[in-house]
Amino acid sequence: MMKACARRVYGMGIMVKLEEDQEGMSVTMNTHFFFALVLPDDIKAYLHAVTERLNSGFPFKKWLHPADYHITLAFLGSADDSMKKDAIRRVEGVLAKEASFELTLAEIGAFGKDDSPRILWTGVEQQERLFSIQEKIYHSCVEAGFQLDKKPFKPHITLARKFEGEDPFSLKSVRQVANVNDEHFQAVQVALYQTHIGESPSYEKVLTIHLQ
Repeated sequence: MMKACARRVYGMGIMVKLEEDQEGMSVTMNTHFFFALVLPDDIKAYLHAVTERLNSGFPFKKWLHPADYHITLAFLGSADDSMKKDAIRRVEGVLAKEASFELTLAEIGAFGKDDSPRILWTGVEQQERLFSIQEKIYHSCVEAGFQLDKKPFKPHITLARKFEGEDPFSLKSVRQVANVNDEHFQAVQVALYQTHIGESPSYEKVLTIHLQ
């Protein structure tokens, strides 16, 4: 289905791009939504090059498409239009005066069992602004009626899922091969993403908020 893009410009330097289907129909409930920090293209390309060094020696079931790299700020799950629109309105409001800020890539990590992790990721250096923005978005979504994960926020960029190697996984070996540098980048966009299961890339930006 063809999509039409509507751009709305707000005060305080914030611009929002909203994409919707041509007939203005509601999004179906068999998909998920999440707010995330958008990564610049050069950082996505850098991380893709890192995964190219890793994927032959460290078998994971799925290596993410570089277009899908992001830092999740609030995972909404399925969402009806009214709740989603309320969350969007609240998030737009709390980000209206937020300026862009700098982040730095950190070393690779993993979630799950030490010898067979479910997620391979790279982190970012601790940055107060990132945690502040995540908290504002999180609470905005809760106020809109969403029940969100209560685990502490751990900013990360997922690179791969589900280790399938015959030999035990070694994070030390991954870090040696990956050799992630302390690349700096500007965080300038927050987006609402929609998932498309079975597709690659799997995530579509349906709303983009530009920080000042």
